[in-house]
Amino acid sequence: MAMLEVIEKRRAYRALDTKPISEDILVRLAEAAHTAPSSMNNQPWRLVTVSDETVLEKLKEALAPGNYWAKKAPALVAVVTNNAWGMTLGERHYAPFELGMAAMAYQLQAVQEGLYVHPIAGFNADLAKEVLGIADEDSIMVLMVVGYPGDSSHLSEKHLESENGKRDRLPLENVHAFNHFDKQLKPKGK
Repeated sequence: MAMLEVIEKRRAYRALDTKPISEDILVRLAEAAHTAPSSMNNQPWRLVTVSDETVLEKLKEALAPGNYWAKKAPALVAVVTNNAWGMTLGERHYAPFELGMAAMAYQLQAVQEGLYVHPIAGFNADLAKEVLGIADEDSIMVLMVVGYPGDSSHLSEKHLESENGKRDRLPLENVHAFNHFDKQLKPKGK
């Protein structure tokens, strides 16, 4: 599969099957993230893959109500960082940027494996950290919901529309310019 095709195929789907994912595949996903670049090779991200049913059920209690669909997932992955783990230049902390590259590598490998992966921010971070034994000073930047494609009949109308709708992106000229920061790049107010 051409790389752009893999990137375009990756979407944050919600219709998941409960079928377990083999440990071999889960390790390959982690290996993909592990290959991501980082400044001074700090690798300021950590992944905690949760597939054990007991731990998974406890972690799912941390999900926000809007992420009801993620309760079908056979695996959740906590992506953890701390600015102290990465390079800092002045006010620029590189750990979150580098974590993002690792998370994208993970997602692209998931597409290759025939999986859906949906990063979410909607969870109680304190409860998730408690369940996983993550220190207070460290941050779960995102949980990635991982599973095989499944039935969408349990999704809300809003999520069904999103699941089957056209991918909605800003026009390229609103996010890219050559040679200088053009006024069209400035985001409009929310």
